[in-house]
Amino acid sequence: MSESSFSDNVKYEICKAGYNKGSFLWFASGLLASSSDGEGFPGRIKVCGKVAGRLSNLLAEYGISSSVKDGRLYIGKIPSAISDKTRFFLEGGMPERSEIQGHVNSRAFLGGVCVGAGHISDPANSYKVEIHLKSESFGKVVFAVLAFEGIDPGITQRGNICCIRFKNGDYVSDFLGMCGADSARLSFENIRIEHELRKQITREVNCDDGNTRRQAEAGAERYELFNKLLASEKAKDLPEELLCAARASIENPGASIAELGNMMTPPISKSGMNNRLQKLMRIAQDL
Repeated sequence: MSESSFSDNVKYEICKAGYNKGSFLWFASGLLASSSDGEGFPGRIKVCGKVAGRLSNLLAEYGISSSVKDGRLYIGKIPSAISDKTRFFLEGGMPERSEIQGHVNSRAFLGGVCVGAGHISDPANSYKVEIHLKSESFGKVVFAVLAFEGIDPGITQRGNICCIRFKNGDYVSDFLGMCGADSARLSFENIRIEHELRKQITREVNCDDGNTRRQAEAGAERYELFNKLLASEKAKDLPEELLCAARASIENPGASIAELGNMMTPPISKSGMNNRLQKLMRIAQDL
């Protein structure tokens, strides 16, 4: 799915989350403040048609009229409690800790912010949440609420846009859950598990390739040195077990040390075979 598709699915699910009268106040104020141009309340909210329809139904449940046209939600009269709360946030007012201690209000607030200004990347491509706000003072409020919820975002100014961003996979997953997008969070986690599994398989394959390459290089070096040793006068002075080890190594250049050990009569351990090969290497290198 495309990035906008995943993001819109998250927003649609947030608009389906259950809110009581108190938490809806926080959701609506987060929605309106995040949609503001920094000067006042918006007359419209830009969301896709699917989200706009569900959001319109949600607002209607709490007596706020709205209409959908051209991919925008046009809002009617806003209750004074919501407008006062929105104005408070736009002016940089921070929520009292006692108001958000139970997390219900703070998470409803973040859900509204996500619907109004959130951009969630498709986890098949990357793990990222960005929140674009035109009010710098409100950006500091959102940053503080995210920090209260255990998320450590970055915040930058891009022209007249305050951008709050986090890319840590755990933060993205937690954010989806706290906003009420449980299905999207499950989808996110399934994709993340697949990514981690592929990474693990790739690491193991690379490790196996590396071991095979090193084994082949070591075998090639032994092959050259042991041929040189057996062709020299020193070969006459070698004990029979070292001669057998040298011949087995030459005849089986791709074999591991453990495999070479099993070719001895009687078979010996990997460490025992390694000791024989090291002795032969030292003798050959002194030629």
